[in-house]
Amino acid sequence: MQMLSAAVASLYAGGENRTLIRLARPGQIISCIRRNSDEGADLSWKEILDILQKENFVQEALFLSNEANLESAFQLLGQGKIITLGCDCYPKMLASTLGVNAPPILWITDPHLRKVQPWNNNDGSQRIIISAVGCRTPLSVGQEIASQVGLWSASGGFLSVSGGAVGCDTAFGRAAFGAGGEVVHILPHGVNHTSPDMWGFGISICPPNEPFSPGRAMERNSLIYAFGHMTVVCSARYRQGGSWHGASIALKAHRSVVFADWTSTGVASTLAEHVEGTYAQAQRTLANLGAHPLTLDLQTFRDDISSELDGALDWSLDRIAGNINSGLFKSH
Repeated sequence: MQMLSAAVASLYAGGENRTLIRLARPGQIISCIRRNSDEGADLSWKEILDILQKENFVQEALFLSNEANLESAFQLLGQGKIITLGCDCYPKMLASTLGVNAPPILWITDPHLRKVQPWNNNDGSQRIIISAVGCRTPLSVGQEIASQVGLWSASGGFLSVSGGAVGCDTAFGRAAFGAGGEVVHILPHGVNHTSPDMWGFGISICPPNEPFSPGRAMERNSLIYAFGHMTVVCSARYRQGGSWHGASIALKAHRSVVFADWTSTGVASTLAEHVEGTYAQAQRTLANLGAHPLTLDLQTFRDDISSELDGALDWSLDRIAGNINSGLFKSH
């Protein structure tokens, strides 16, 4: 629905009243417009305003009645700078996972994303999406695990979702992209701060000129976990950094979190309480919180990781389908 997308763009993509308008729930606005229209039929702008007024979204209706706000929205859509929650091309996985908390606006680095969505298969069905996160300054094993996860994701024909940061994020995304896979980076800043040599696609909930901030990085992390069918934590230190905190929050929200456990078996298990102690404690705690382990021996993990990831994906898809009947993810 073109007018619905324009309404969402006008309300949430900018303007001097942007902060005040964001207090409204975009999911409610979209729901009320769709509820009052025939399925598949587009509405006139006047019909949308009438619907909003009837449903007591008076402030939003007044804002949309400003022709300058409407013109700005159509310009953003026409230039391919945004995807709105009212667009058919909006990532369905993100919308279904977050529900009413799904971001109403996604700023994109490439207009191509509005026409051909890498999160869908060629027939329009939902594609399997693999997210991966990890430390910015990981041990070499963490970075190598991230690369191996990227290679596995690309070889499976999955979409790889990264946070675009240095360290594990880059290792994962670069390996997937180098192996011919498609990569989407969810950015913790506006798209105008994206490096010109970035490979893959970039998506952000931040206005184009907004700089990086820790708060936006936390929001970015939550989107990474919501975007993927599973998220692999390649490296995390106990109670340190975004990888740890993001995984902990995601587990409380019942996301499918998988973690690389390389300290419980093989030669690394003898180091767990020494140099590698903070990683071992993180891995044990994530397991206790309900994450699924990729149990890897440092001496053989390159040979074993693909089968471990296959099993983790089966676990994740079963959990999403409601077939997990024990532990924190017990179906009710």
